[in-house]
Amino acid sequence: MALDWIAKEPDYMLRSHTEDAQVHTGRELTGQWTLVTGASRGIGAEIALQFARAGSDLVLTELPQLMDQLLEFARTLEEEHGVEVKCESLDLRDIAGIEACISAMEQQGVELSYLINNAGVNLLSPALHLSQEDWDFVVDTNLKGTFFLTREAAKSMVRKKRGSIVMIASQHGVVGNENRAPYCASKAGVIHLTKALAIEWAKYGIRVNAVSPTFVITDANEQLIQDPHFQRSNMPKVPLRKFARPEDVAQAAFFLATDGAGMITGHNLVVDGGWTII
Repeated sequence: MALDWIAKEPDYMLRSHTEDAQVHTGRELTGQWTLVTGASRGIGAEIALQFARAGSDLVLTELPQLMDQLLEFARTLEEEHGVEVKCESLDLRDIAGIEACISAMEQQGVELSYLINNAGVNLLSPALHLSQEDWDFVVDTNLKGTFFLTREAAKSMVRKKRGSIVMIASQHGVVGNENRAPYCASKAGVIHLTKALAIEWAKYGIRVNAVSPTFVITDANEQLIQDPHFQRSNMPKVPLRKFARPEDVAQAAFFLATDGAGMITGHNLVVDGGWTII
């Protein structure tokens, strides 16, 4: 059977990218502030780490129930990288909370140079059985909340005529997949929102880009991704025959956010091992 090798060689499919990763060690972002949402674990934590290594001070947000984990992570970043880290509790469905979060930052003298919209949610449900509450939960978080946070954060960037914003979208915003109607719709919206804001805010010196990863191996979902059925269903769709690691996404986000991508705006960088080219 053509797919036998998939079940027999999970180490190949799930191998670490550590040896290939380009670890960032410069301090060129010293004195600048970066806001990362959903930063207590997984992709968000890895993005925060990339910016801390570059010397950026950080504002990290997380859901109220994950704040203890975020605070512990923030202390580690401060101790190991010598940056200042502020932590804010934030649910993107709470528009008043978004406004209060940005206002609190401004009152503390934080002027953002970078915004990384990482926070997002997903749920699996056949479209025929999807409730209005489930639809709103996903779309209000991933698209509506992301827009209003971006709008509020961009106001200070407009004033100083400089800034860079990166949205973490998804390959499922480029191609569809079953049982993910609100997620696919919301991430497609994020990609097109990226383009719209890039056009509108270019005159203020603000760049807006997106990163769209494939399935990413994290502590939260590693058991699912290692499941043989999941591998048989999804690995053949990835020409590189491996899923992404958080550092793959974080390095792409760091590149688009910073001056190495200074001539790039409105772009969706697909980090999918080739999934969307088939």
